[in-house]
Amino acid sequence: MPETLQTQRLVLRLLGPGDLDSVHALFSSAGHTIGDGPVSNRESTAQWLARRQMRYATQGLAWYGLWTADRTFVGNCGVFVGTRCGAEPEIGYEINFAYRGQGLAREAAAEVTHLVHEAGHEHLWATIQPSNLVSAHIVRSLGYQLVRSRADSEDSIDYYLSSATH
Repeated sequence: MPETLQTQRLVLRLLGPGDLDSVHALFSSAGHTIGDGPVSNRESTAQWLARRQMRYATQGLAWYGLWTADRTFVGNCGVFVGTRCGAEPEIGYEINFAYRGQGLAREAAAEVTHLVHEAGHEHLWATIQPSNLVSAHIVRSLGYQLVRSRADSEDSIDYYLSSATH
């Protein structure tokens, strides 16, 4: 996956240590939904960034910061291999509250989904809590199909699948 790319309204660039302030502001905001957020400890955010850099170096899977044309940081979107989907990649994204409802998550997720399939991954997963109707709508609009639901520690999780052949 490339280090930088551009969509109609966004610049997607690999996140690095220099992005700590921007990412931590997002992660420490009320209502943050990636992982256990909000994250009040800057060191936790720095470790998250370091893990994303390591995954890019070892697996080629990118996690991008999202910037508008005027260089405003609005969120992040990327791919990782985690515990829920085994060895197959999973997409994730987060948009700052002030920029939600503008289609930016969909725009970034569409580009990342395309890149993952173009890089040779047949499957790309999205795991979403059923109560997160917006994220479910985003992935369905991109052609992801609901495959199964499973109980999680706090809620159930819906597993959506994007296949390169569809």
